Amino acid sequence: MSVRDDAERVRRAIQSIRSQTFTDWELIVIDDGSRDGTGTVLDELVTADGRIRAIHQEQTGLTRALIRGCAESRGEFIARQDADDLSGPPRLERQVSLLDANPDAGFVSCWTQYIGPENEPLELVTRPADSEEATRQLLVDRQGPPAHGSVMFRRALYEKVNGYRPEFYFAQDADLWLRMAERAKIGYVPQVLYYYRRDYNSISGTFRPMQRRFGEVGQACRKARLTGQPEAPHLAAAAALTEEILRAGAGVAGSDGAPEMSYLIGSRLARDRDRRAVGYLWKAIRDRRWYWRALGAAWPGAGDWKTGRRAGALRGLAIRSFDRTQGLGSAYTGRASESRRFAGPSVHRHGTGGAGVGASRAGSRAADAARLHE
Repeated sequence: MSVRDDAERVRRAIQSIRSQTFTDWELIVIDDGSRDGTGTVLDELVTADGRIRAIHQEQTGLTRALIRGCAESRGEFIARQDADDLSGPPRLERQVSLLDANPDAGFVSCWTQYIGPENEPLELVTRPADSEEATRQLLVDRQGPPAHGSVMFRRALYEKVNGYRPEFYFAQDADLWLRMAERAKIGYVPQVLYYYRRDYNSISGTFRPMQRRFGEVGQACRKARLTGQPEAPHLAAAAALTEEILRAGAGVAGSDGAPEMSYLIGSRLARDRDRRAVGYLWKAIRDRRWYWRALGAAWPGAGDWKTGRRAGALRGLAIRSFDRTQGLGSAYTGRASESRRFAGPSVHRHGTGGAGVGASRAGSRAADAARLHE
């Protein structure tokens, strides 16, 4: 796990690992230059639970932090876990069992429930249980794991394909999955075991355009491998994009990402007739004036909701917005490691280590029936 400036959510993410039914694990957390209270939270959790290791470092970015975490692991299996997501209690146990039962599977994931910033239920993402079809979909249809943090892989396979590549500041997971799938199959536990958070302040929310560019470079690398051509020119392109990000700072490539994410969250909630959609859709309009996609998503939904008062309130909000000299935005009122085999998020069977959570078999499988904390 890598984290930067997310004290409250990292506590919840780690609690979801502490609540696993598979109890013999080690969690390695890379504090990637946090400036808030994240480091203090991690140190408190290390004191409370000896299975947790915290490594504090200057900021390097997610990819290099994960490279360090995986290098620190000593487990047979490494499981990822993002700092703002949640794992269901049986996750590690079920994924370990799937890898044990399928020697030809090199990495596994699971069905994933997407959630909003306040844990609002969004879409449910499923994948085929058949590993042949799942691997074909990843390599041919570009349909891979629902979330980076949902994956567990064999350490041996990770090392064989040379792990995460530092040239990929973003989409480092997609590049890794392609190289793994060329050597082993991917499998999925057909059960919701991971909760992936959509947030307009997340990497996916802020840097979607740049993520797509890195993703295309990863596909170009795969094409080069298939045709016997060198990957070097494409890796150089990825390195140039990374350098562009580092030179420009956090603002690069994020100009439209936050409104798009607000729109995605709001439109999904609107389809489910959830009144919380209004706040997200109007946030999208506030952040990008004349965002008609968001306005169109909000307006029809209002008329379908349970009472006319909601539709009237929305119309009133729109009228006030247009009347303000500051534009639509002014009216917005909405608010790892192994005990020897795993590392992680690494799941060990006994040892220590992991870029995430490690699970081990030594030790009881007491069911910590702790539920996901909101």
